[in-house]
Amino acid sequence: MHGSPGQQPVTGQPAEARRAALRVPSASLADGALRICSANLSYGDLDRDSGSDQRWHKTVEALTAWAPHVVLVQEMTALHPHGLHAHLWRTASALGMIPLLGPPTPVSVSGNHPAILVDYDAGLRVLDQGPPPWLPGAGAAPAWAWAKLQVPGLSHPLHVYSVHLPARTAAGQREQAERLASRIAQEGALAVAGGDWNCYAPGEQGLTPGVLAALPPHLRPARMRATADGQLAAVHDVHEVLAAIGMSDIAASLPPGCRSPRQLTGTGSCEHGRIDRFYASGGLERAAVRYEQASTGGSDHQALLLILDTAAASALTLRPCAP
Repeated sequence: MHGSPGQQPVTGQPAEARRAALRVPSASLADGALRICSANLSYGDLDRDSGSDQRWHKTVEALTAWAPHVVLVQEMTALHPHGLHAHLWRTASALGMIPLLGPPTPVSVSGNHPAILVDYDAGLRVLDQGPPPWLPGAGAAPAWAWAKLQVPGLSHPLHVYSVHLPARTAAGQREQAERLASRIAQEGALAVAGGDWNCYAPGEQGLTPGVLAALPPHLRPARMRATADGQLAAVHDVHEVLAAIGMSDIAASLPPGCRSPRQLTGTGSCEHGRIDRFYASGGLERAAVRYEQASTGGSDHQALLLILDTAAASALTLRPCAP
């Protein structure tokens, strides 16, 4: 690794100089290591009471240290609606990237959007983006942003999704997951879907009934169910929908030696439960060589880092696109 969000940031320099100082020599992807980050910015990492952007600066420093080629962003917003695009471009420019804004997050009352940031200096190119404009009456808008990328060293286009599922409804989460899974399965492409799923996955050893009962009650409708004996159990509907089309929970699929931390630990305010995760399709998890998660100091969510070996990914055989 070339750094982590816990390291001391380079301060007192313009963003471009800081980025140059932290940037790895293989920015062109000549080493075949594609670095994808996911980061929930927690209301844009802006303080709505004071107007402070100190949390935003911490997150930018942390992400810069990871030298990502792609950043999947959730909760991109601004203090005022007219400032959304300015804050989006400010964030992308600070990281030396270009931004793609997704639709408003369904059921959001704060103007949150998912977004995708792409490093053009490393040779990545955007071939397409979405979802397309959503028509009134067509149901809830997709809870994700999508980009089709041409990546140096990768023989197939890579589809990336920045996902932010509804926080208050398990039914809404499942519906969104079904639509997303159907799309990915139909494309038959290499895909990485990462972000804030607002629900749990199997394999979380610490999510005992007692731990679940101690969490704020407003989290129960979307993340838990009551068993026949009156205990609370985590809901895994979203994970099961994605697993049904062959998508893999990347952190869980890697051996502990390829993860930091080694154990599967929480990514939100609770030490248990990875509500932020990466999933991969097309066997792409076999190209994963490293996974990390760490606090940025700016958000209530930890940021995630996934490193893919482009040579291993290029060797994968794709399914044909369904009609």
